Amino acid sequence: MKKKITIVAYLMVMTTIIAPNFCEGQVKVGVRGGLNATNISFKNLPERSEQYGYHVGMFLEIGAAFIAVHPEVSFSTKGTDFKYLGEKRSIKMNTVDLLLPIAFKLSVIDLTVGPFVSFLINKPVYTQYTDNSVIINGFKKVDAGLTAGLRFNISKVFLGVRYNQGLMEVGKENLISALGSGKNAVGQVSLGFRF
Repeated sequence: MKKKITIVAYLMVMTTIIAPNFCEGQVKVGVRGGLNATNISFKNLPERSEQYGYHVGMFLEIGAAFIAVHPEVSFSTKGTDFKYLGEKRSIKMNTVDLLLPIAFKLSVIDLTVGPFVSFLINKPVYTQYTDNSVIINGFKKVDAGLTAGLRFNISKVFLGVRYNQGLMEVGKENLISALGSGKNAVGQVSLGFRF
């Protein structure tokens, strides 16, 4: 786990150091928000399915005509749904995400790719479907991974789609023993505005 966090942190630091050298210092502030379709790849959850939520955040756009850095902080709802004996159940997570994608500007379309780190800010409670025992402290506080997406620009407004793949186990040992390994996956559709 520490190795993966170190790699993501290294990518974020290098992006922060190197990318501005390719830019001309233009800085814009923006906001974005939209819908999430999330899942956690727990192997032992029956009839696991996507959970729908939202994200909202602020970002900077630091760059020139062909490349930019987009440091962003956002609030995001994540988790997964599943069914047991026909009853729908959910695991719900709220996170603060720090993203640092680089945008390659291709006319009206931007291709974005980069690392992210997420911090869990609620305490998800998981009730085991087999015996109704409760796991209270089963989720790790930090996740890290990669984000990639496209933005379609119309003047100061943009429509964005992106995919955030966690690279770390979200569960602690007590949760992994019950559900198996699991990593976050989040698809997002966003509407944004640059000031």
